[in-house]
Amino acid sequence: MVVRFGLSVILLIFSGFSIATGADNPTSSIKVGVYQNAPKIFFDQQGRADGFFIDLLKEIAAREDWSLDYVACEWRLCLKKLEQGEIDLLPDVAYSDQRAQGFQFGREVVLSSWSVVYVRAERELPSLNDLQGKSLAVVKDSIQYQAIRERAQHLGIKLKFEEVDRFEDVFRLVKSGWVDAGLVNTYFGRRYGRKFQLKNTNILIYPSLLSFAAPKGQVAVLDVIDSHLVEYKSDIDSVYYELVRHWLMPLEKEPFIPGWLIWLLLILSMMGLLSVAAAATFHLLVRRRTAQLQQETVRLEHLANHDPLTSLPNRKLFFTRLKEYLEQAGQQHTQLAVLYIDLDQFKQVNDSYGHAVGDGVLGEIASRLETRVRDGDVIARLGGDEFAVVMQSVTSSDQILSCLQSLHGVFQEPVIAQDQPFVLSASIGISLFPEDGEDAYMLLRNADTAMFKAKEAGRGTFQFYTEEMTRNAREQARMESQLRVAIEAHQLTLHYQPKICLKTGALVGFEALVRWNHPQQGMMPPNEFIPLAEESGLILPMGEWVLQTACRQVAQWYREGLNPGVMAVNVAARQLQDYALLDVVKKALRETGCQSAWLEIELTESSIMTQTRQAIAVMNELCELGVKLAIDDFGTGYSSLAYLRQLPIDKLKIDRSFVMNVAENVDDVAIVRAVTVLGKTLNLEVIAEGVETAAQEALLREEGCDVVQGYYYSKALPADEAKNFLT
Repeated sequence: MVVRFGLSVILLIFSGFSIATGADNPTSSIKVGVYQNAPKIFFDQQGRADGFFIDLLKEIAAREDWSLDYVACEWRLCLKKLEQGEIDLLPDVAYSDQRAQGFQFGREVVLSSWSVVYVRAERELPSLNDLQGKSLAVVKDSIQYQAIRERAQHLGIKLKFEEVDRFEDVFRLVKSGWVDAGLVNTYFGRRYGRKFQLKNTNILIYPSLLSFAAPKGQVAVLDVIDSHLVEYKSDIDSVYYELVRHWLMPLEKEPFIPGWLIWLLLILSMMGLLSVAAAATFHLLVRRRTAQLQQETVRLEHLANHDPLTSLPNRKLFFTRLKEYLEQAGQQHTQLAVLYIDLDQFKQVNDSYGHAVGDGVLGEIASRLETRVRDGDVIARLGGDEFAVVMQSVTSSDQILSCLQSLHGVFQEPVIAQDQPFVLSASIGISLFPEDGEDAYMLLRNADTAMFKAKEAGRGTFQFYTEEMTRNAREQARMESQLRVAIEAHQLTLHYQPKICLKTGALVGFEALVRWNHPQQGMMPPNEFIPLAEESGLILPMGEWVLQTACRQVAQWYREGLNPGVMAVNVAARQLQDYALLDVVKKALRETGCQSAWLEIELTESSIMTQTRQAIAVMNELCELGVKLAIDDFGTGYSSLAYLRQLPIDKLKIDRSFVMNVAENVDDVAIVRAVTVLGKTLNLEVIAEGVETAAQEALLREEGCDVVQGYYYSKALPADEAKNFLT
């Protein structure tokens, strides 16, 4: 307990650091971004915002008579919403110089957060050097990830990083054995380590400073919060320290120490050790940190402006140089070009060979690209597999075309990484100053738009920006806004397509298919809005609504004494990327009264193959719930039979593209026969979709198909019409 108290003292001292900001006028209604990062901030199983930061903010809001409106978002989406001003406040944001350029931080630091590596109970990992060649689960875009990656590179330690969205996902991967270890903050680890049967190691990462953040220039709310924090932290009996004890201590207390004795020890320890232990620890940490800063000033200055993997200028330095060149071009009345480069096929490299190999590929390509630009031009890595080039003093299109040919020449030879050859290409978009924009951000945005046009044109090519691209982008933004309203305004509806047993002709279930009843365009089929929903992230709330509605409908039919069989619900690839899918399914079953045996989840073959490890982990947990699993569109995603044997699936669905011409095309007959034989060999039920003729039905029956669906039997129907199949 003394050790714990010492750590608490260190925490409170670090919380005293501050970050400068400005002032503004406060508001009474505040949109607060909330993401899953228990125990500091999260939504509980009832969908209520909870955690240390939320309770602290509620106390302040009560005193200031604020109205808090919680906005659920993923971590990276929360940061984007904050930067764009779509939310007013985001709790639990780690400070960095880069983030300070995009957001406003409060002056008072709320907490300092050390990070620690966790492993399974039977493993030992004494030091960071022992991670050599091992896999480590980390949260994407987190300060902790960046810190341990830099330390590993500095020490020459090669790690394979598995990126996930939440600390809970880190622990899931460690517990399941998919990775050797996982990095989480100490608050989460101490509270949930025992639940996942994991233990902490001695590998610690220096603390990050956690604060409230607001959009740039909006500091009024932060000023008010700062004033309360100063007051709270000066009083050891305040609500601040009460919340620290409630949320940031482990869930499990040692059973042999009574509660009153723990408090007595805390009080005595505070009286005897606060001035000595805290001061000594603080000064020791300050001396160590000061020495490190003196030694690493030059390196940090370089890291602040350069990409750590490729040593190219980063996004920050790129914009600085671009603005300088734009000013010169404006004064000299010369033309300037911005090239946006995105690698094709790179995601497959990461997914198939891991991030260590992917980093090797990026490093080699960056070195090649750097040698292909003209002297005086700037090439930078913007992030991921995206690069950008600024061409100064462009006097003719021939100069740009010559540069493009040189850049494409980078990909003529395979890239070798860890003895593996990789053949890649790049899509390049070009915008020109002053024709396509007069400021740095507009030029880069328009070059990015042109790059996507190049990808649509077949990849491995280039496109110049045109105003038509902007119109298309605005139309997509308009549709996205309308779709967001549609979800909130209940414009979506479900139709249900019957599934028929070929042997008996009996109804065995339904497939739930979403429709959009657009106020102007009428009933829209899913192929007109599902791709937009997946690209924008709206597929997550939409998918949850579809699952809830379908479960509620099948449960209602069973309560009415009917026998609708199994309700099939499609899950998109974006939903499978998040372990929260498990929570969504559990919530739907619990709230609707639907039994797990009545629900079937359909996953596309391609979504499983692009994220195999995570997909198998999620599918295994769904299977443990008793939910049936089917692979949709089978035959289109190039499945590995080795992985197929590992999948806990019950059914295979033959894609409609193979059924469409099966009565006339011998190749399609061969595919249907092969899928059916494969399914029977693996004891799986085989379903054919898109059946529209008697000839197709006869051939499918002959080949041994089990279940069929399609217009030959019925189109997808509203719930009241679908009920006719049950009576």
